[in-house]
Order: sequence, then C-alpha cells, then structure tokens
Amino acid sequence: MVSDTAHLVAGTPANTFGDWVQIVPIDIVPFHFDVIGVVVEVVDAQTTYHIQLGYSLTAASPGANYEAGERRFRIATLPIARGTELLDIRGQDTPANSSVWGRLKTASGATDTADISIVLSRHVEVSASIPKWSAFPW
Repeated sequence: MVSDTAHLVAGTPANTFGDWVQIVPIDIVPFHFDVIGVVVEVVDAQTTYHIQLGYSLTAASPGANYEAGERRFRIATLPIARGTELLDIRGQDTPANSSVWGRLKTASGATDTADISIVLSRHVEVSASIPKWSAFPW
C-alpha cells in the first residue's frame, strides 16, 4: 500500500536495537529480490540512527545471520527536509516469498522512532555466483 510505512522503535539504552518489525509479509514477493534502498519518512528526534533490515523464510523474525542490509544516518533538523531521500543499501539476495523485517537503534538512548519504507528490485542471477556469507564480518 502506498501509504503504509514500517514504524521502528529504538531500544534503550543507547546503541541497542529495538524489536524486529515486519515490513513485507511472507509469500508476497514471488521471486528472488534485493532490498536496494530505504526511505526515511518520519523521525521523532535529532540524533544518529542505525537501521538494520533482515529476512526470514517464515513469518517469524529473522534469526542470526539473516541480515539483508544496514544503514546509518544522522538527522540534524526536524522535520526532515527531504522525506523522500533514498538511502542505498547493499544486501544479499533474498529468497522468493521471504518476509522482510527492520529494527532500529539510536545514539540518544531514548525510544526514538523512525517510519520507513523500502525499495525492492528483482534479483538477477549472475553466471559466477558469489556464495552468501555465513556471517557479517563484524
């Protein structure tokens, strides 16, 4: 739905992820896809934000090593001057029919919020496929 956004809430204390929030339900996207961007629609604080996206092969939230991309950004003024700014994300191929989830942490230590939407693209296989990482390098 065009008017739908995902409402993410940061955990406390600072630099603690909040709960996973479902963005795309299971069995909605019938092909392999990539999350290529995040649009930050609304935030409630001037602070540094860190959004993490993940996927699941079920309706449950992502497990360990099912991250699909992350993005850190700073909001210096409210309201956001460009609420349609597309923040690029480089994640891994997401299997068809997977659910997509997001979670948030901030530098402030408060339960800050961000309403986001995501941009998907059909995943195009390459002839020399690169295997998925078993874990992010950090």
